[in-house]
Amino acid sequence: MKYIVIGLGNFGSVLAERLTMMGHEVIGVDKDPHKVEDLKQAVAGTICLDSREPNALNALPLKDADTVFVTIGEDFGTSVHIIALLKQVKAKRIVGRAVSPLHKTVMEAIG
Repeated sequence: MKYIVIGLGNFGSVLAERLTMMGHEVIGVDKDPHKVEDLKQAVAGTICLDSREPNALNALPLKDADTVFVTIGEDFGTSVHIIALLKQVKAKRIVGRAVSPLHKTVMEAIG
């Protein structure tokens, strides 16, 4: 299967590595070049871009991905923003990481 993991903090980087070890094709995405560089050896594809920008997000192979994981937990607004953009471009399946009950409620309201 093909996965995109947006947000390569602690959770996102471990998720990307584990999916890769299970034999899946994974693209890790983060706006921090250091996080992208740190994951380069463990994950086949890593991309440094700001996923809040619709044009940058469109550069990802979203139509080919079975699931897009949004693992940004600390920045509530960015997480919701990216999920909304992914809904607009009709990503097949979006899985978001909620870090509070309110965050979960907002993400569920988006769909």
